[in-house]
Amino acid sequence: MVNDYGQLMFMGARTDLSCSNTAMMVTQTFRILVMTLTLLLVAGCQTKGPTPNEGAPSSSPAQVGTTETGGTHPATGTQDPHAGMAPPQDVHAVPDDSGMLDVGAIAFKVPDNLQMKQPKSSMRRAQLSAPGAAGPAELVVYFFGPQGAGTTKDNIDRWVGQFSNADGSPVSDAKQSTSKVSGFDVTRVEVAGQFESGMAPAGQPEAAKGGQRMIAAIVETSGGPYYIKFIGPNATVAEYAGSFDGLIASIVASP
Repeated sequence: MVNDYGQLMFMGARTDLSCSNTAMMVTQTFRILVMTLTLLLVAGCQTKGPTPNEGAPSSSPAQVGTTETGGTHPATGTQDPHAGMAPPQDVHAVPDDSGMLDVGAIAFKVPDNLQMKQPKSSMRRAQLSAPGAAGPAELVVYFFGPQGAGTTKDNIDRWVGQFSNADGSPVSDAKQSTSKVSGFDVTRVEVAGQFESGMAPAGQPEAAKGGQRMIAAIVETSGGPYYIKFIGPNATVAEYAGSFDGLIASIVASP
């Protein structure tokens, strides 16, 4: 009897120990599951995607073209599709002793009656101003890189399309001509009337400017086209038309 009782006690102790071990294993397993789920949740939160700051488009000095080009090339809304395509070049900021200004692939003689201005962006290879009683006119040399900004015809059609008659009808008397200057093909266009650049902020109407004139030229080079636009009050641009043509005639390949 004693032996049987002792055996029963021993077996009971073994049973209690086994139950205790089982409980410990269940507790440890539960803790491992909780830790695993916690780690998975943390990892999921960290990989949801970029924060608003990370996902926001980065600012770039190249994006200067919202209203910068004034219809120099096709645009979508107020965005400049060619912004950033032409990195800043090492060009002369001022004319040399002979009055020649190097703007990259070409150089030209700066007319004495035009004033040099600081270009507003890296896509403006040169910027000049013509004073006048009717108001100043601006002459800008644009360069968008080897790819250019569309065909010559596309650009001229767009430029002319920015002008209209007083009654809002399209102008039909724009003048266009082609020439060869120092081996470069040059296309010149002149148009006058009411001017709308088509680059007003989205959702805001643009008031047409009456009495405006533009003389522009596209100079084809092996490194890409240069766009030279002279625009402002009709009287001012007409007064300096000879200076514009003199500038074009002086174009040579940069040394």
